[in-house]
Amino acid sequence: MGLSQGELARRAGLSPETLRAYEMKSRHPDYMRLRRLLDELLLERGQRNEILRQAGFPPDGLSLRPQDEELMFTKDEAIAEVEKYAWPAFVADEFGYIPSANAVAQRLWGVDLKREFTDPVDRNMLSVASNPRFAERCLNWDEAVGTIVSVFKGHHRGPQDVEQPTNPYFAAVLERFLAGDPKYVARLLRLFEERPPAKPKVRWTYRVVWQDPHAGRMTFQCFASSANEWDGLAFHDWIPSEEGSFAALQAITSKGTT
Repeated sequence: MGLSQGELARRAGLSPETLRAYEMKSRHPDYMRLRRLLDELLLERGQRNEILRQAGFPPDGLSLRPQDEELMFTKDEAIAEVEKYAWPAFVADEFGYIPSANAVAQRLWGVDLKREFTDPVDRNMLSVASNPRFAERCLNWDEAVGTIVSVFKGHHRGPQDVEQPTNPYFAAVLERFLAGDPKYVARLLRLFEERPPAKPKVRWTYRVVWQDPHAGRMTFQCFASSANEWDGLAFHDWIPSEEGSFAALQAITSKGTT
């Protein structure tokens, strides 16, 4: 950075002798003095946090981020964002409720969310997965739903269980699911028993193999990534992972096939 030892010490509010002692390892900075030094060195947050950890202190990267919502998408902004995409995409909250899906996703699923699935319990990822209208088209149902189950079992707000759900909304979703098609109920209960919990992350993936009655088979690699950490909103992008899947999706969106 072109800083002399004396200039760095001055900026950090230390004496040159103190900084020299740190560099010679005859003295060690406390937490606040080390943070002041790292502030002046403008290290990226990963390097900064690693230095703090190695010195025996907690990382402080989040405190360097502007504490406002300008860095995140509001719900309306997230809904507007997914409408720009040429692939199926939707917004979901931390418990799997889907406030909106873009036009491509609705065309693929064969739904109109302005008129259908207006009940929040029905518009949950697990509720949708139990509906034969969608479930029969998902050729890798156990794999896809198993990923959702793992996320719920390792949920950052507390693990969710089919026998004793702790979240009222999740309990309502499960009640609706368990009253549905016995075939899918049995498979869900087996997945909850077999699948391990997933460690919470701000980004995770799952695969969907979709069979359209007219356009044929499509494979999607689906990416879930944070849209708003504070409000628990996430983007779900279904990216066609094969050339044939791109062509089939284009056929559906261009001709209105469902």
